[in-house]
Amino acid sequence: MVAPERASVAPAPAIMAPVGGPQLDLSGGESENTSSEFVVGPAGGVFFTGNHAVVFPAGSICDPAKSSYGAGTWDQPCAALRTSIRVHAVVRTERGRAWVDFSPALRFVPSTHASRWVWMYMYAPAAVGARDLDRFNILYATSIGGEVIDETTTDPSLRTYVDTRAGIVHRRIKHFSGYTSSSGYACDPSVAADCHATP
Repeated sequence: MVAPERASVAPAPAIMAPVGGPQLDLSGGESENTSSEFVVGPAGGVFFTGNHAVVFPAGSICDPAKSSYGAGTWDQPCAALRTSIRVHAVVRTERGRAWVDFSPALRFVPSTHASRWVWMYMYAPAAVGARDLDRFNILYATSIGGEVIDETTTDPSLRTYVDTRAGIVHRRIKHFSGYTSSSGYACDPSVAADCHATP
């Protein structure tokens, strides 16, 4: 069952992030256009792709052979994957946005505790000293350069948190495939969320 849609939840300062979430630094020294592969085991871990990273707690990936996938399934119980899985990530910078696209499609074991959530971290140097945090929202992306969706309209726990000292944005994610965040340098009218309209 899909949750009813409501107003989006605006990005908040990093200090407001839920207790129990990970702390992570990003240096920003990698290429803005790259690809990588990493293997996530049952113990989880921190995995970097380009200037961005994903944090997996232990036992946080749903077994794709035993679980459903798609809108409306993100909070359904699932069997945790007990073996390792290889993830491919593509990083691109297009139209003033950073994009990260993952494969295969996966969803993550639901939990009410932030320490058990999977977190996406994106390097956003223009966020340093920023006052307008809306520019740095992390949105779900169906593909690189494709449609973007603000998932907070159905789930406020997916709110983005902005570290204006380190230039890092992060949020909980409940599934792959991809995510995108504005560079914050300019409004891109081709991506409505950059111009503070409804995506």
